Amino acid sequence: MTKRITDTSIKQFLATSDKEWCFDSRRVEFRANKLRTGGTFYDVVYKGHRKIRTPLGKWPALKASDLFKRLSEIRAQVMAGERTGNKVDTVVECGALLLWFLNHIEHDKTFSEGFVKSAYYLIHKHLLGCFEGLPVAGLTRNAIYKRLYRAKQNSLALSSIRTAWAVLKRACSLAAKLEVIAADPLKGIGWRDFSTSKEKANSGRLKVDDLATVAAEINKAQFNRRLFFTLQLCQATRIEETCLAEWSHFYLDRGEWVIPAENTKTGVELRTPLSPELVALLRQARASRRGQYVFSRCGKRPISTMTACNWYKDLRSGMDMYFTSHDMRKLANDYWMQSGVDSTVRKMLLNHSRGDLEGRYESEYAWPLMVEAVGKLAAEVVL
Repeated sequence: MTKRITDTSIKQFLATSDKEWCFDSRRVEFRANKLRTGGTFYDVVYKGHRKIRTPLGKWPALKASDLFKRLSEIRAQVMAGERTGNKVDTVVECGALLLWFLNHIEHDKTFSEGFVKSAYYLIHKHLLGCFEGLPVAGLTRNAIYKRLYRAKQNSLALSSIRTAWAVLKRACSLAAKLEVIAADPLKGIGWRDFSTSKEKANSGRLKVDDLATVAAEINKAQFNRRLFFTLQLCQATRIEETCLAEWSHFYLDRGEWVIPAENTKTGVELRTPLSPELVALLRQARASRRGQYVFSRCGKRPISTMTACNWYKDLRSGMDMYFTSHDMRKLANDYWMQSGVDSTVRKMLLNHSRGDLEGRYESEYAWPLMVEAVGKLAAEVVL
């Protein structure tokens, strides 16, 4: 039977299958990305017994319907080097540059999974819409101002516009360094050319006075969700760090959770103490659970951040307030601040960037203070 890849079949493949590849009889293969939010089309040829794959484009930026309508044309462009980064200045259009950057960071292990996920979202949701079709040489201050900075004022927060700008800047810089484009069009252009205002840190939606209400609602939740909420609140971890938790990261006998550098936003390993209450919950979960991940539906993969966000939606449905997982981190920080926990210790618990002096402080003095801070909060949360 002839196999055909369509946009509908790709959506179904990403949502329901755990396989990496799917195939089309027209010598095209589709490879899902790690997050299963999209993937790459490849042209396939055989030289002897060796299969050679050449990237044709990214889905969903390049729809399957468009690819197969123009398959001969796109293959010719690939053969001519017009859609690859194999020689100087072969990428001349911003859309192709952004897709090249995505393909590069998905295969380069020096980029964290969090950065790849963020870049993927910003490129497909915003940057391609702003710059696709524009020549790379046309990336001027005025083009950035009109197409990104001013155009996104009503739909994005200033911090999100700045993050999108940083992704674009990184893509151009790396492409120029690797000679994918002739020169970096953004060299000498900085964020301060567009904005000099400082971003204001937003206060958390949850206040310390809300802690008892939040704790009561958490303890009503189904056990797996209760463990997730409790772990994130008491340890003040980020949502993705909690989703990616593996049993091998926990040392329950000594009450410690070691989050590897590749799972953290800062790219720095985090050692955080566990209270006796949390150790007991984790032992209870471990006794009835198999698999690599603490939070997993099928045992093979961790839950997604989208699943965790839906859990939070269910949690707050029984409460007369709106909050997100990030507000839990802020609530933990506010509780520790009101409890008199030193600011440096709070930074360590939150895994904020620190200098060498604070690193030495951590190794010599901070651990007992971290244990005390986590224990106080856990006593309020675990009922």
